[in-house]
Amino acid sequence: MTKKDYINDAKNRFSGKSLEIVLNQIELFFSSSDYKIEKNKYGVGEEVFLKKGTFMHGIFPGKEIFDYTIDNGFIAIEFSDNSRKNKISNSVGMWNIKEDCYLKDYIIDYSGFTITYTIGRGPDATGEVCELIPYHKFDERTEQINDMEEVWMYWGDKTKEVSFLPSLVANKRQIGFILNTESDYAKKLLEADVWNTALDEKTLESFLDYRYYPKFLDLRFNRNAQTTDRESAIIFGLPASLIEGILVGRKLENDIESINYIKSKLPDCYICNLDGKVIVGNE
Repeated sequence: MTKKDYINDAKNRFSGKSLEIVLNQIELFFSSSDYKIEKNKYGVGEEVFLKKGTFMHGIFPGKEIFDYTIDNGFIAIEFSDNSRKNKISNSVGMWNIKEDCYLKDYIIDYSGFTITYTIGRGPDATGEVCELIPYHKFDERTEQINDMEEVWMYWGDKTKEVSFLPSLVANKRQIGFILNTESDYAKKLLEADVWNTALDEKTLESFLDYRYYPKFLDLRFNRNAQTTDRESAIIFGLPASLIEGILVGRKLENDIESINYIKSKLPDCYICNLDGKVIVGNE
């Protein structure tokens, strides 16, 4: 689809402030070549460092999906298939790095669990606590919780990243994109985040399934490790020019043909593995 196609679609489906935001995002999206976008450089064997605000996004397996993403960027599915009904719609989900960290530590943290436990019982309960439990630390933490007299009940869930990014515990996804958001250009695009609490409730209606809308209004001010507190949803989308690196899973890491293909499509990007180390540099 062309820029004109997306604009016409937006005018048919949005109005008011929502339309203004979408049209502005489309304009920014297609003007990426007018802006300078810096990318971090790494050599083979170096450890990747993620700055606060870095974005990550995983895709389903398949060369066609990879090629489509590189050629078209990250565009909300509703702009090509409006029959899809997502809870957060007309936007692209991104994992938003909360604090400066090494990629290896991020992977360990989010290849784990979230655990939620109640403080007190029945009418004496004072609320719930939700914690992120890193990879292979679940038993250790639950043993500690079992010794806490004030805890009556607890339950665990896998992190969402396990389903949507390459991880240490699942092979569902083998490719994750690392997007550099440090440029002034990227920051302009990131303002149109559905999770941005500055957006008014009326505007948000255009970007949420009506069944999820009431819950979202509460969650946006009360996010935790389970809901999650590390997601962004960028209205319309983000251009592929923001990609600075590719994270590959264990299956793909040793597939020389696939690694070479990725590099041929993204020659100025590095490729790294689940150890957080660069296997193909971009110096």
